[in-house]
Amino acid sequence: MDLLAVAGRAEALADETIALAQALVRANTVNPYSGDPTWGNEANGQAILEPVLRDLGARIERFDCPPDVYQRAGVLGPKNREFAGRPNLQAEMVFSESGPRVVLQAHMDTVGISDMTIEPFSGEVRDGRLYGRGSSDCKGGIAATVAVLRVLHELRGQLRGSVVFQSVVDEECNGGGAGAIACCLRGLKADLGIVTDGTGPFVTRGYSGVLTVEITVPGVSGHAARPDGVSAIEKALVVKEALDAFKRDRESTRKHAAVNLGILRAGIHPAVIPGEAFLALNMSYPIADARAAEEAGAGFGGAPIRADFERRIRERESQDPFLATHPSRIEWVKDLIPFETPADHPLVTGLAETHRAVLGEEPSMEVNPAWSDGCYLPALCGIPTVAYGAGVPGKAHSADEYGEVERIINCSRVLSAYLYRVLAA
Repeated sequence: MDLLAVAGRAEALADETIALAQALVRANTVNPYSGDPTWGNEANGQAILEPVLRDLGARIERFDCPPDVYQRAGVLGPKNREFAGRPNLQAEMVFSESGPRVVLQAHMDTVGISDMTIEPFSGEVRDGRLYGRGSSDCKGGIAATVAVLRVLHELRGQLRGSVVFQSVVDEECNGGGAGAIACCLRGLKADLGIVTDGTGPFVTRGYSGVLTVEITVPGVSGHAARPDGVSAIEKALVVKEALDAFKRDRESTRKHAAVNLGILRAGIHPAVIPGEAFLALNMSYPIADARAAEEAGAGFGGAPIRADFERRIRERESQDPFLATHPSRIEWVKDLIPFETPADHPLVTGLAETHRAVLGEEPSMEVNPAWSDGCYLPALCGIPTVAYGAGVPGKAHSADEYGEVERIINCSRVLSAYLYRVLAA
């Protein structure tokens, strides 16, 4: 069948696709670790997907992440996370016992809603935009993926191999991709992987790694009218001098190496000298840093960056009379690795060619400076992977998050045509 005809089948499903995206947005799947009082559960979204996928004849599996998922994978990830009752959903459509096996993956959880300026779970479509939390990151991508599965089901007599769709948990809110890791730990094997997260429809052939660190700076609490206290705020500003120097050096010498101080919190009352300050940072790192670490025997990841960061903090603290004897506590929350698929890999070039054929335009080809749990497909399973999402640039995590109908449908059109091309008998 002609690829444009296959894409046309996905386009004909537009109403169903957007209706599914609306239903998913209306389901509260806010990550339980968002800090929101109105957190949800990924199970709310999985319950919507499961009957749809079952009707397509898919083999369905639901499974929680093991409590020690990060330790099993050798990943520095967040501690003390509860995964029970937050299932991953896997659906496999088998067309023949031989042929290519493709993994399609996206995360069901979203960030919090406390700062939103629109109704977070409205799912309203207005002027070509779908409004609500997760519409851009990444429930529009999930809906596009289901449309692809519907098209492949219609054409199943012309296909070989199989497609595995995984809706995974705990990518957001300081999560480390526990769901994606759990899928890999079950012995996942495939010939190629496509993550329908991120902006698009773009061919994103890689993402940066990310480090998260928390710093607790001490002080000596006391009455503000007495001179014998030590302000933890003032000491935090000493530590911040080292952070600022580290940020300047990283960002001026490397691409995709942003350092963001996201939290600086201290104090309980103007009349009380603060006895403790808390800082939390994210820092991105490119794959070149991870490879250099591996060559140096430190493993594939950001271990040398962590060591350099700690050294700089301690050097600055040693110059302060109080911090020299009362150093801050530095705790690494996560070190999540980057990935990159070569620009000339058949997955990249084939998807780009299909994009051109279906949409009549050059695809955006990029390595994204953010992080993706798609990193585990190549790292833990050896599966060549790209992202091809449906999100709107700048709208993920935003206070007025929205997706765009055209992007969602175009994502489904291109992926339907591409997977038909890969799986055609």
